[in-house]
Amino acid sequence: MSKVDIFLDECKKHVGEWVCSLHSTDGSNQPAAIFREAKKLGYQFEEVAPNRWGQKMYCEECGLATTHYKLLNIEPVFAIQERIPIDAKTRKRILQLFDERDAFTGAAISSVAEIDHKVPWTRLDEDIDAKKLTNEEIVQHFQLLTREHNLLKDRACDKCKTTNIRPPFLEISYWYSGTEEYQGTCEGCGWYDTKKWRSEINKLIKKIAKGFPKDYNPII
Repeated sequence: MSKVDIFLDECKKHVGEWVCSLHSTDGSNQPAAIFREAKKLGYQFEEVAPNRWGQKMYCEECGLATTHYKLLNIEPVFAIQERIPIDAKTRKRILQLFDERDAFTGAAISSVAEIDHKVPWTRLDEDIDAKKLTNEEIVQHFQLLTREHNLLKDRACDKCKTTNIRPPFLEISYWYSGTEEYQGTCEGCGWYDTKKWRSEINKLIKKIAKGFPKDYNPII
């Protein structure tokens, strides 16, 4: 059984009850990701707040406060959200379009590049078919990341999805549009479009620098 199956099996044994996401996912270090996969299968869970299904509770088995989820129906009630695969030809086009460079650093990716949805797939009503997009539309919807950076983004987006608070990108509390509170859009977040986020940071620095005298020399 997959970790998703193990989690769903435990939830089905306790329909209408809060289930710990830690031990019910067989010790997974990404229980939120497993929950998302279960939800994509059409299962209905209690929504404790808009776009938020997890609730921190003490788990006697784990001996600590963990995120719990409550399954409301034993059978799926929603349509399954399907992921559209990216074929080899389209993948090659995307890699060439981004010059196989990591969005976080701008450096060439020496390992396998991962094509990342700027808006997390879990926040999309349906997946985007990259094969049907123009080059401009691909740049609008996707970016390239290393595996490590894609995992970092995935965890940040998981947290945002659960709390509706957008985590600072690399611990820098700056959003070029909006605030840390998620209000229906990812625009402005460094995790969403890192290249644009860096560009907006540079514009801000130049704007601030213009306000200093030419002979200004800060002591660091």
